[in-house]
Amino acid sequence: MVNFSKSYVDYKKGLVFPLEFNNKLAEFLGILTGDGYRNYYHSQHKYLIEISGDKNLDESYHTKYIVPLIKKLFNYNPTIQIKKDQETRVIRIISKGIYNYLGEIGFKNGRKEQIGIPEWIQNNDMYMLEFVKGLVDTDFSLVLLNRKQKKYRFYPRVSVGFKSKLLVQNLEKWLRKKGFKFTISYDLIQIDKRGFTTKSNCIHINGRKNLEFWMKEIGFRNKKHLDKYELYKKMSPLGFEPRI
Repeated sequence: MVNFSKSYVDYKKGLVFPLEFNNKLAEFLGILTGDGYRNYYHSQHKYLIEISGDKNLDESYHTKYIVPLIKKLFNYNPTIQIKKDQETRVIRIISKGIYNYLGEIGFKNGRKEQIGIPEWIQNNDMYMLEFVKGLVDTDFSLVLLNRKQKKYRFYPRVSVGFKSKLLVQNLEKWLRKKGFKFTISYDLIQIDKRGFTTKSNCIHINGRKNLEFWMKEIGFRNKKHLDKYELYKKMSPLGFEPRI
């Protein structure tokens, strides 16, 4: 149970807050962990939550999935802003109540290097699955490597990299428990576009059989991933049809 009391202002605005943990709440925290941001701006007295994505590739997922999910969870209609100079779209929630609620259930302010998975999610396998689905749709990628093989044009790889070692350790434990085969690398030194050195912790799930198992156990909800998966199937001459 979530220990959270709704304020008079929240009541007047018609906001609702789940008092019990549930699958959709776990998925929403996965989305926030992937592409979300939470901060309080003292000078403006503004409590802000944002979810960012690609202006074009994430349009369907943002408008048709995340926005309705927020409405269902909190009875709140977020706004969407397009940042043309950055080629991004941003879902914005401005609400002290939702800001405080998310803090209570484990989505804290702070550096991405320190983020992990809340215990109430780790301790429930179904919540963990939904959290991972939200994280996958926002931060993971399906890469089709052109290996020029005789039987298949593309070699698939599901991959992700995070600054937080703790988050990757949490994911590693769960993925091994579920029977996934993958490679993992910690503390990789990378240089970003600005020339700054950063550390990254990466997971790679390689190959056709592993992709088949991935689609069966986790899958994708984000259209950009589903479109690439459909391309992969069409370009597989032997009629590879994963069990979904």
